[in-house]
Amino acid sequence: MRIPWLKNRNTQAKLGVFIAKQRVDICALSAGNEAISVLDSIALSDISALVNTLGEMVVKHNLQTASCHVVLSNQMYQLLQIDKPNVPDNEIASSLPFIAKEFINEAIDSVVFDYFSVPNQNKINLVYCPKSVVEIIVMAVQQAKLELVSIGIEELATANLFATHGGNDQKTTQMLIAQQDHQEINLTIIYDNQLYFSRRLRGFSRLRDLQENQLDSPLLDNFSLEIQRSADFVVSQLKLPEVKVINLALPSAILEPLIARLQLNFTTPVKPLTHAMITDNVDIGFLPAIGGALEKL
Repeated sequence: MRIPWLKNRNTQAKLGVFIAKQRVDICALSAGNEAISVLDSIALSDISALVNTLGEMVVKHNLQTASCHVVLSNQMYQLLQIDKPNVPDNEIASSLPFIAKEFINEAIDSVVFDYFSVPNQNKINLVYCPKSVVEIIVMAVQQAKLELVSIGIEELATANLFATHGGNDQKTTQMLIAQQDHQEINLTIIYDNQLYFSRRLRGFSRLRDLQENQLDSPLLDNFSLEIQRSADFVVSQLKLPEVKVINLALPSAILEPLIARLQLNFTTPVKPLTHAMITDNVDIGFLPAIGGALEKL
């Protein structure tokens, strides 16, 4: 697959590269930020195969020297919310290895740490990932002759799908419920272009496999209860306006009937996730890569 605006090497694309244990996906955003193209998805037998696989994808689509934002699948890191350290903001990053000792079981020198702030709270989200995984990613990007701009996480990347440039939409509370293959469901809350809250809804991985004659399953009522609990938390604890829309991005073959069934439990609209740059037939598995390509617009 070739893209017209990639033929001009002076008009460079920005890539979103989603890396999971089982696959790697690539999407590209045009230099004018006007279009997104879903380029490729290739299965990985093991993360160690990333170096060869990414290189092959870059050559196949003539992407050498493009800048890229890598997004990690939530299988590949841990995310913890902790109290903000009592140190100056410019020292938080360097203090993470010392702070993390009481929260994680892994050897401190075997993982890489990062963090992002929790809006309006005296807390931070601590993110850590095996150092060996990061080293493989850096090696793969370098050998593919790409410019590595950032390595991010799934929750933040998909929050980019709700980025606005002011106006009323910016001040609405959005809920995104998304699922990737072989993963638990992620629930995130986005307000004012920021990720305020995230949690993994465990025990609902088989939602994607429900058939239309199974929609009266207690599983959906339990699922609705977890959604409502999160929506209530937004108002009572985060002091945000009520959730305006519950956006679903689930890999279900019966998404429309599933949404109709869930809507019976809510007054808040339940809708499939849409985005101005995403066509209706795009596999939702590409959402993290698309969010990576939209990073820092």
